Amino acid sequence: MLDFSRDDQFVYITYPEGTLWRSRVDGSDRRQLTYPPMYTNSASWSTDGKQIVFAAVMPDKSLMKVFVMSAEGGTPQELLPDDKISEDDPNWSPDGNALVFAHNPTLGSTNPNDFVLVRYDFKTKQLSNLPGSSGLYAPRWSPDGRFICGLTIDQKKLMLLEVAKGQWSELASGQAIEYPNWTRDGRFVYFETSGDGGRELFRVNVTTRRPERVLSLKGIPRPSLPLGAQWSGVAPDNSPLIMRDVGNREIYAFHMQWP
Repeated sequence: MLDFSRDDQFVYITYPEGTLWRSRVDGSDRRQLTYPPMYTNSASWSTDGKQIVFAAVMPDKSLMKVFVMSAEGGTPQELLPDDKISEDDPNWSPDGNALVFAHNPTLGSTNPNDFVLVRYDFKTKQLSNLPGSSGLYAPRWSPDGRFICGLTIDQKKLMLLEVAKGQWSELASGQAIEYPNWTRDGRFVYFETSGDGGRELFRVNVTTRRPERVLSLKGIPRPSLPLGAQWSGVAPDNSPLIMRDVGNREIYAFHMQWP
C-alpha cells in the first residue's frame, strides 16, 4: 500500500504489521514514521511533499481515524479527535488546502445512508458533507482538482463528481470494484473488478467514459488486507501496481520426547 510524492519519493505501509514508512525510490533514506500498536492504512502525500495523511486505528479504540504528520517524522496528529464516526481513505486536494475522506461505519452496515464523503478545510477548520455523496466511499481527488471519484457501497459503480458543478455521474460499472487510482495526467482512473475469469484491472478515460481492460490478475497469489480487499495502485509512469503474495505456508508436526 504505497503512494508517490511529486518528486517520486514514496510512502508505504508494511504488511501485515501496518506500520508507515517513507523511502526514496532507490530504497535509500528509508525511515519509519509510525509504530505499533497504531495500525495504519491509506497513506497519501500532500502536493508540496511536506505532509502525509493516513487513516489509523489503535487497539483500544474501535474507530479508524484520520491523522496528519510531517513527512520528516514526528508525532501523528489526529485530525478530528472529537469525531465519533469512523474515517477512512483520506485524500489531499491538489492545492493542499483540504482533505476528502469517507465517513462510514467501522463494520457491518450495508445501508447507503450510513456512508458519506466529507471535506475538511484546513483554513476554516470546517468539516462538511460532499453534496450527493450518500452511499459512497473510497474518494480520490483528481490531480487537477476538477473531479473526485468514489465507489458505491455495493461496489458496482465508480462515480465521478465534477467539483465546480457539484454533479455526480457514473464513470464505470462492474462487480466488486476496488481501489480507484488516478493517473498523474488525470486522464484515466484505474480500478479492479471481477470478470468471468477472476479479478481484472481496468482503466476508464474520464473524457470518453470508455473502459479498457488492462490485464487479468487470474492466477496471481495476493494477500488480503483487512475486510478482504486486495490492494492495487498506479506508479508515476502509469504502470499498474499490485501486492503479490510470495510467502510459503506449510503444516508441521512436532513430536515431543520428554525425559
